[in-house]
Amino acid sequence: MSTAVKRRVSAKQAEAMWEDLKGLFVNAEKKIVEIIEAKAWEPLGYESFAEAWQDRMAGVRLSSEELRAHVVYAMFDEGLSEPEINAKLAPGSGVGPGQVKALKKQRSHGVPPSLAKTMVRSHMRKRPDVPKTIHVQFPADEYTDFKRIASAAGRDIVSISQEAIRSAFEEMEA
Repeated sequence: MSTAVKRRVSAKQAEAMWEDLKGLFVNAEKKIVEIIEAKAWEPLGYESFAEAWQDRMAGVRLSSEELRAHVVYAMFDEGLSEPEINAKLAPGSGVGPGQVKALKKQRSHGVPPSLAKTMVRSHMRKRPDVPKTIHVQFPADEYTDFKRIASAAGRDIVSISQEAIRSAFEEMEA
């Protein structure tokens, strides 16, 4: 906890503080994008974004995924390698080697920095298979009869249809 003297604020002041904080997070990403697009390091005599970042932002923690992705993508755009980016992003930046690697992979797959994620897992999971669908159409009156019969039996039409299809294929295979 902070050793600073606690002060009471009004509801209006507290509301303004929260709005300011929200604005800082939103504007940080906008400002990084603006700097990158304008190449705002060149008029200051820096050879690259990475050089300017290392000089001007050393020790600043990139607190959100969006900020991290924009910074790392800009360094990749300049042709820096993973080890070079890791060297430019000093310890404490909030971006580790695993995150740089993950962002490189996403960038190579066409993921824009605004959608890239820096959360890294120690293993990859296979995505579950998407269930396959068989679409079968019946005349409205026939479908209504099927639904009525299923309801009278206390069953749903989908499970009965699945059973019927499985049974038909099992008979064909035998």
